[in-house]
Formats: sequence, structure tokens, C-alpha cells
Amino acid sequence: MKGLDRLAVRRFIATWWLPTVIACAVGALYVFYSVAQWRALVAPSWDLGIFAEAVQAYSRFEAPVVPIKGPDYNLLGDHFHPILALLGPIFRLFPSALTLLVVQDLLIAASVLPIARLAQRLLGRGGALLVGLAYGLGWGLQGAVGAQFHEVCVAVPLLAFGGVAFVERRWGACMAWLAPLVLVKEDLGLTVFVAGLAIAWRRRREGRSAVLRSIAYALFGIVAFVLTVKVLLPAMNPAGTWAYSLDGAATGAGTPTGGTTAAHAIPSLWDILTTPSVKLVTLIVLVAGAGFVGTASPWFALVAPTLAWRFAGSVESYYGWDSWHYNAVLVPIAACSLLDVIDQWLAPERATAETDADAEEEAPASSNLGWRVAAWAAACVPAMSLALTASSLPLWHLPDLKEDPRMAAALGALDAVPEGVSVETDTTLLARLVPGREVYWVGTTGTMDTPPEYVVIDARSYAWGDQQVDAESWGSAAHPGHTYETVYAKQGFRVARRTS
Repeated sequence: MKGLDRLAVRRFIATWWLPTVIACAVGALYVFYSVAQWRALVAPSWDLGIFAEAVQAYSRFEAPVVPIKGPDYNLLGDHFHPILALLGPIFRLFPSALTLLVVQDLLIAASVLPIARLAQRLLGRGGALLVGLAYGLGWGLQGAVGAQFHEVCVAVPLLAFGGVAFVERRWGACMAWLAPLVLVKEDLGLTVFVAGLAIAWRRRREGRSAVLRSIAYALFGIVAFVLTVKVLLPAMNPAGTWAYSLDGAATGAGTPTGGTTAAHAIPSLWDILTTPSVKLVTLIVLVAGAGFVGTASPWFALVAPTLAWRFAGSVESYYGWDSWHYNAVLVPIAACSLLDVIDQWLAPERATAETDADAEEEAPASSNLGWRVAAWAAACVPAMSLALTASSLPLWHLPDLKEDPRMAAALGALDAVPEGVSVETDTTLLARLVPGREVYWVGTTGTMDTPPEYVVIDARSYAWGDQQVDAESWGSAAHPGHTYETVYAKQGFRVARRTS
């Protein structure tokens, strides 16, 4: 028995040590990047502050009301992501928006584990390094880290573990990993739907019962989607509707000014996929991430719902490939599709490998050299694509992220705002002000019954353009009948307190 235990431990270590090292390396690099961003005072949008307020509310066992979006705005009426409540205890221990950045980095790193492990089983340790690193540093994952925290980071490990379970024909595990996607974001119910259809197709030779169970799972995804967008989101949205529908009736919250996700007049499928041309570039980078051959896997169909809502809408930022978080869910789908095809190619030697005690440590020599060469060629494609596009991705600019020389002044501005007060601010210090305060964004306070007690402005913020602004005059002008006095002014940061 002791001999068997030692053998089990040996096999476990052989299976997981290299994938774990790869995942840790990816996670460490992303955490380093996020901390560098934080110290450089980089604030690409208001979203980090929004999610910090939501998770702070969860940490207090409260509804995720986010004043940044507007007075009494329940964020579950914007996008449906109740799974973020799981981050409440973490935020309670470490109350900082930086905590969310680190959590996102670690979730992405965790997704590397199953993919690198599967690549090792199919192609050996070299394959684990090649596929694991190309995936972990993939275009969509870098974009998500660069854009800072968004709810889709929770979907990345779920899709990675679920996709690997699909390749390995562990149907129950696959369904279990993907089911929580309906709690990550409303459109991911459609992804679960397509996953159920892909499972049904793969199990079509297992009998009618297996196929019907898979189709029932697909129906669970579509029902969850319809229930969320037709009932839950409208019930919690201030406008009583789904904010991101394509009918043009609602205003979206993806931009500070509202914006719309309404579709244009119905174009042809070709126009949807290729106009403007940046969509075509996104598609090329996506299929390259699947080694091109991965598009033959039924799993690759899971990219369709995400591409559909992005490309059918009129928001141009949805079309791109080199920034923001919209591509994050596509990367694990593409990687698992590639490994699925490779698994099919190497199926004969997979049966041999399963009888080898050291199979997980190093893939066996191929009995079909041609297929193994093809597998390696396909596995190299994502790495080559990453190398060709690296200069356009966030990590390339990591050396440029230096600590902002105004950091001391920024910290002084934060110290000038007591905890427990309401404060209105632009994007620069928005997320940093959240812990312990009721934070509003300068563009969403028009309907406030009581003006904020403090106004914090970074005169150099991109939010103001070329406008000359200071906290005292801006606060008094934005809230007629009330006056503010400056209590802190240093290196462009201005803090004003309401006096009437």
C-alpha cells in the first residue's frame, strides 16, 4: 500500500509540477504589471471603481449599489454578475481596488493549469511550455489585465477547466465547470447553450439518452439567458430594461455618457464579420490562437455568441483585438479547441499513454510521426501569433510603467478625504477613494438629492481634456446653491469640502 501511495504521489508531482510553475510565472508577471499600473496612476476607465464599490457592498452583505453609476444604482441591473459576491470576504480582508486587480491576475493564472497539463499529456513537457505560455500570455488575457478588473475574469478559469474536461470526455465535469457562467455575465448563458450542443454532437454515438441529457443542458443555458435579460436585469435596472439590448431602446453603461449598443440596419453576414476591417483582424488573431486547425473542433463554436453581440452592435470598441477585456473569454475556448483537434490526431497513442505509469510526465514517442509533426506545427501557431503581435499588447509596454512622480501628492489628496463621507471625483483617484467612502463620478451626480461632501479633481486627468478646472469652482458650478472650499492643492490634485 505504501508503495502504491508513493507511486500516486510521484505521478501527481510529475503531472502537475510544470503546469504549476508555468501558471505561477504567468500570475507573477501579471501581478507585477498590475502593481506597476497602480503605482503609475493608470486609470483606463471608471470600471475598476465601479467593481470596487460593488464588491465593497458585498463585503458588507449589502446589495451592490454603486453610486459611481448614479444614486442608488444597483449594479445587478447593469450586467448580471452575482458571482462577484464571492469576492466580498477577500475585499473585507484587503479593502483596496488593487485587491481586485490581483484577484483577476490569479484567476487568469489558474486557467493556465488545466491547459498546460493537457498540453503536457499530449505533447510532453515541451508542449506544456509552448502551449501554456502562449495561452497564458494570450492577446485577450493581456488585454483584460491591461483594462483592469472586469467580471469576465471569473469566466476564464471556468472555460479553461470546462474545455479541458470536454477534450477528455469528462462530460459531468465539463457541465459542472461551465454552469456557473450564467452567474458571471448574462450573455454567457448563450455560451453554455452552445457548449451543450457541442457536447451533444460529440456524444452522438453514445446513445439517445446521452444526447438528450446534453441537449437539456443546452436548454438550461438558453433559459438562463432569457430569464436574466427579460426578467432579472429589467427588474433591477433603473430604466426597467436590459441596458445592452440591440433594439436601441436602452442606453448602455459601458461609457460614461451612456452610449448605445443598438445595431445598425441589418447588414449581410459578410459585412458583420468584416466591416470595419478591424473585425477581420480580430477573427484572424482568434483562429491563430486556435492554431487554425482548432476551428474544426465543435468546441470552437463557443466563440459565436460573444462575437455575435460584439460584431452586431454599433460600439466600435467591441470590435478590436488588442485592448480591453472583451476577448478574454475567447482565449481559453480557442486553446481548448486546438488541444481537442490535437487529441483527435493523437488518439491511437493516447490509448498507449494511458497504460504508461509515467505518461503524464512525458508524452510517449509517436507511432504516427506525421500526425505528431502536424500537432506540433499547429501548437506553434499561437506562439508565433503572439510573437508577431506582442508589440501591440500591454505587456510590451511594461517597461514604460514607472511610478508617477505625483504619487505623494495623490496620497495626500486621499488622506484629505475622511472615511465615511460622500465624494465626487474624476477617473484618476476614483477606485482608490472607494474603500470606506461613498464615491460618485463627476458625470453621474446630476440627480443627487444632497451634493457630495467632498470634490476631488485631478486637473491633468484625461476626463477634462484641455479644460482648466479646479475642485472648488467645479463643485460650486455643478451643484448650484452650494459652495466648496479648497482644503488640499498639490501638483494638479485638488480637494474641496462643501461649506453650505
